[in-house]
Amino acid sequence: MGINLDEHVPVVHKRSRKAKPVTVAMLNDVRTMFTSLLHEYAYWVDESWVTGTIPPELYGTYYRNGPALHVTNPRYRRHILDGDGMVFSIAFKDGKAYFRNRFVRTKGFLEEQAAGHPLYRNSFTRGSHDGSTPWFNPLDLTFKNVANTGVLPWGGQLYALWEAGLPYLMDPTSLATHRESRMGGQIRANTFAAHYRIVTEGATSCSPSSAAAVGAKATASNANANASQQPQQRHMEHGAASMSAAAAAAGHAYSGSSDNTCSSSSCRRLVTFSNEFSYGGATAVFYEFDEAGQLLHETRHRLQGLDIALIHDMVVTEHYYVLVVGSIHLDPFKFLTQYALGLCSIAEVMVFDPRQPTRIMMFPRPARPSGKVLAPRVLTTEPLFVFHNVNGWEEEEEEEEGGEGAPAGGMKVVLDCVAWDEVSFDMGLFDKYKQRVDGFVGGARTQLTRLTCDLRTGAVECRKLLQRTVEFPMTDPRVTARRHSVAWFIADAVDHPVLWGPAQSVIRVEVEPDTAPRTAAATTGGEGGGRPAAAAVEPRQLAPPRPAAGTVRGLAAGAAPGLAVDCWYLGDRTFPGEPMFIPRPGSSREGDGWLLVAVHNADSQRADVLIFDAEALSAGPLATLHLPHRLPVSLHGAWDPTYRGPDPHDPKVPRWQEPSVVRPM
Repeated sequence: MGINLDEHVPVVHKRSRKAKPVTVAMLNDVRTMFTSLLHEYAYWVDESWVTGTIPPELYGTYYRNGPALHVTNPRYRRHILDGDGMVFSIAFKDGKAYFRNRFVRTKGFLEEQAAGHPLYRNSFTRGSHDGSTPWFNPLDLTFKNVANTGVLPWGGQLYALWEAGLPYLMDPTSLATHRESRMGGQIRANTFAAHYRIVTEGATSCSPSSAAAVGAKATASNANANASQQPQQRHMEHGAASMSAAAAAAGHAYSGSSDNTCSSSSCRRLVTFSNEFSYGGATAVFYEFDEAGQLLHETRHRLQGLDIALIHDMVVTEHYYVLVVGSIHLDPFKFLTQYALGLCSIAEVMVFDPRQPTRIMMFPRPARPSGKVLAPRVLTTEPLFVFHNVNGWEEEEEEEEGGEGAPAGGMKVVLDCVAWDEVSFDMGLFDKYKQRVDGFVGGARTQLTRLTCDLRTGAVECRKLLQRTVEFPMTDPRVTARRHSVAWFIADAVDHPVLWGPAQSVIRVEVEPDTAPRTAAATTGGEGGGRPAAAAVEPRQLAPPRPAAGTVRGLAAGAAPGLAVDCWYLGDRTFPGEPMFIPRPGSSREGDGWLLVAVHNADSQRADVLIFDAEALSAGPLATLHLPHRLPVSLHGAWDPTYRGPDPHDPKVPRWQEPSVVRPM
């Protein structure tokens, strides 16, 4: 372990509170986050609703997606994650903000709205779709696509994502739903992940279409300062796949176009995946798209030894796609005695086995500029489960004897993740009918964890970096797939070895890997060892982050040596969602920008949107937008540097619109 969890050091962050047990009253406040929002709006955020000042340089559109239409009749026994997806956007320009929200009008949503009651089962449904009887076909695992987990602005389009189905295409400005989409016929699988990574590549990694898109973008920017900052090209369909012998050895690969030299100094790639499993086993399909939305690569890999793989997120490095796969299996006894009788959902049949190691599965990215020929690797570490990864990168090392089979020069892959020691998909923790609080004493908690994978020896070092419970990690997107030095999280308000609670804080963690000493750690999955060679640190693409004035370092922050934590406590009845980092225009320093956080205020039963200086959380928000309605708990968001709102200076734009109201379930 990187820190001593038996010794509690009190937190001294500004506006933090002392550790205290979670109460039923606090959980009742948390549960109010899971109330439906039935109204759809479009309005200017009035100046009188803003405390502080919206930074005038903040330009673009913030999107977020999450379940916002919940089944309220208790006989249906639905989980919060079964709610229909709603995407909201806040467009910023000239210190003004424009809000919109629309439900994703999936096929199932429209049919249930017409009927006025549920017609479909879902992953967390117990029994039949309408709750009238426990009898149903337990082998029918066809569920409604709720499109409620992620949102992707890419290539001038907007997609609502749900990892067990295909994306839904939406209008990026009006948020109108168009249709279920295969992104121009480019997705051949039947699922598409709700998580993705956007990687900034060098010139030699970009495709010809990317070069054209970047050039078109620059031309448009010179012509009009307020023009779209993303290419507006349509998706292209691709023909038959081509495979090379080298690619066939590593997995079935399909490239939509060849990688030729880009005329720009850099360009961005969308890297994502599909996770498929059936009676024949589990498969991962990886995709890379250029900035115009054109598919560059599709690579398919069998996940050897796995029948079911619950994978919510991925990591990408210079040469690898990486999956951290916890030991999850379908419990056949629970399937027959509980699920088949309507006593639990199919999700609750998925059981974590703490006796089995976690697998770190690495698959080569095709056509890398280095020209290295790499094979898939599977390493193992101590039992843990990961929903959300922070970031990952590679460290080259000097050649050492005994590194047979390792990449030339040796290599380490470093992964930061939010890891559970154990995980359960039981829906009871926030079940208002059970009034449970015991889950917040010891037990499963999510902690910042570093996995250092030595590809020469196969050993994995596992270190916990932070004692407090965190979730929804965020980094500066410009350092994705490279070493990062700072990350943001939502966190509980306590720093204690046993007690933990719901997220009520936002924290910034400065990570200095070179100053954090190595301690005794679990090293499983490979033989050998020996003293590692000194790592050759990759030159920074950005200047180092600026230390925050309000940070608390090391053990005083419940952190490993070399780490520093800056914190803002939101309040006793306030609960945040995922933070969103936005780089400051023209900045070349990692972490220089703003942090947006949408929070639920249980006292007012309304939402606030906080804008922080991302380098000074403990100084408090620069601006707080007090919205006149709630925002149900939502999951993942995205930032689009394109402004998708009306002209702030056009007096003809209505100040307030309410296009529709949906029917409750």
